[in-house]
Order: sequence, then C-alpha cells, then structure tokens
Amino acid sequence: MGKVPNLFRVLAHAPAVLDVYTGSKRFLHDGVLSPQAQEQIAIAIAAANGCDYCVVAHTGAARAVGVSAEDRASAQSGRTSDSKIQAVLDLALAVNATHGQASAPALETARSYGLSDAEILETVAHVAVNILTNSVNNIVGTTLDFPKVERV
Repeated sequence: MGKVPNLFRVLAHAPAVLDVYTGSKRFLHDGVLSPQAQEQIAIAIAAANGCDYCVVAHTGAARAVGVSAEDRASAQSGRTSDSKIQAVLDLALAVNATHGQASAPALETARSYGLSDAEILETVAHVAVNILTNSVNNIVGTTLDFPKVERV
C-alpha cells in the first residue's frame, strides 16, 4: 500500500491482535472465495456494523480487485449483480445480524446457489474477522486514511 494503515497502527498496541488479524487475512486470501466476494463481504458487514473506516478501506480494495463501481456501492446494502456472491452476502449478513442463531434460511439459500461447505465456512470466517476490525474501529474511532466514499 505504500503506507501503514491507521488500523494497523491501532492494532499494533496489542501485537497478538494484530497477528490474529493479519494471519486471518493471509489465510483467507488464498481460500475458495474470490477476492471480489471477500471484499464485498467486508463492505456489507462494515456498513451493517456502522464502520466507516472499513467501508472506505474495503471499497478501495474492491476497486483494486475489479469490483464494479455499482457493485461496490450496492455492497453497502448487501446487494451485488453476481447471484452466487449475492448468496454469500445474504449468508454473511444473516450470520452478522444473528450471530449465526437464525441464519438457517440464508444457509439454505446459499446451498441452493451451489455454495460448497468450504465457501460457507469461509463466509463465516470473513464475517468474524470483519466484526473484529469493525468493533476496534468503532470503539477507538480510527481516523480515515483512505479517500472517503459516499455511504448509501
């Protein structure tokens, strides 16, 4: 990126937490979900959790992996033009909203779109990692260090 993002500066106060975040991102980066799906999950969860920092950061990352401007904006509302990624977003948002307790319909929808067990489990893992960063940013008010985006 050419700089140390403010989130990393914040997480560095607890090196173990920084390791949890960077390790999780590194392991999930090479998982079965596409980079486009990963970034749209991050945008949707950040918007749902009111984390402006992550909306901004992941909108930029989504642009870098080729997510269209329309899908970057729509992800804030949990929408996308790709039906398979839509099933991923529906599941991710259900898990986020209910802590996994009432996400059976979204799980059924995900399976009906052909999501594999690995894709489903990685979706849950992405939600967990994003809840971590959303919570940290919301608690400490991490200063934006990327260009602001319009919230939908």
